[in-house]
Amino acid sequence: MDANQNALSLRMPAEHGAWGVMFAPLVCAAIIANRWNVPLLLCAVCALSLFLLRGSLDRQWQESKELAWGTPAHLSLAAVGAITGGLLIFFYRRYELCGIALAALVLFWMQHELVRSAPRREKRSLTAELVGVVLLSLTAPAAWIAARGSLFAGSSGVTGLAVWLLNLFFFLGGVLYVKYRVRGLLAHREFTTVRERIAFAWPVFLYHLVLLAFLTSGALFGLHRASIIAAFVPGTLRAMGLLVSLGRRFAIPRLGWSEILHSALFLALLVFTMGLAA
Repeated sequence: MDANQNALSLRMPAEHGAWGVMFAPLVCAAIIANRWNVPLLLCAVCALSLFLLRGSLDRQWQESKELAWGTPAHLSLAAVGAITGGLLIFFYRRYELCGIALAALVLFWMQHELVRSAPRREKRSLTAELVGVVLLSLTAPAAWIAARGSLFAGSSGVTGLAVWLLNLFFFLGGVLYVKYRVRGLLAHREFTTVRERIAFAWPVFLYHLVLLAFLTSGALFGLHRASIIAAFVPGTLRAMGLLVSLGRRFAIPRLGWSEILHSALFLALLVFTMGLAA
């Protein structure tokens, strides 16, 4: 394949973990919403096409520092996203999706600008990674709106907003973990004491401890079911594992697949603990 053909080809998203950040919130919202209909199918197709478009543009930017929006592959994906999104909003009257679409555009632009200004030693800054999580996790409210008709439609206190926030909290913690696991490897140093590891990766430990405290207090005050905390326990234990594993060598691709497995476990536990009461 020559350079011109390569420029027109579709690039698959480079990060394996990104698939989990996109699909897990969507599937989670769909299962808990418990409404299997045509709008939900259109939402899934729209989300997948825009995800592939974003991932391809992202990889293209990394390789050439240019965005070729007019390639056949990109135009096809954009057309599928526009058609399915248009049907959802104008034919099925899911008008709340306009707000989701606007937020997604703003977040995509923000992440692109952050990536462009990131230091050479990192493909993305931590801020850019966190913005990316917020962007990809919007599949949860989008799926809920598509299935239920409104973000706040639900019963037993379960709404699309709650499902989205729980997914967002989990994946923000996952990004922090991955970022500092990789930074520990790239530091090319030995962390001989627990104090050194805490000093290096303190945002990871602090975030998960605050998250557990927040979830526990919410359960005590009746804001959500106490069983929901169980969905966050494996991720928290994984983060605490940095107290032992920080700085040890590992295969980075394997880390991506590991994140997908953690996403699947979180999805299963969250759906089980929240039930189908919505």
